[in-house]
Amino acid sequence: MRSTVGAGDSSLAGYLLAAGRGDDEAGRLRQAVAHGSAAASLPGTTVPGLTDTTPDLVQLHPLPLPSKEM
Repeated sequence: MRSTVGAGDSSLAGYLLAAGRGDDEAGRLRQAVAHGSAAASLPGTTVPGLTDTTPDLVQLHPLPLPSKEM
């Protein structure tokens, strides 16, 4: 059975792993999303390793900043 238990912790772990190897902000976010996604797709509460992740498949799209006029 697949579970989202630990997906947030795995996302943080992915972010920290990417930061430790010197990735830029986008690379850190990609690895975080890849780690969280892998955790949610693995059985039970299995913790993903780097080989379980595919950060190159994570697409980032900038969001427009809200206008300061209100």
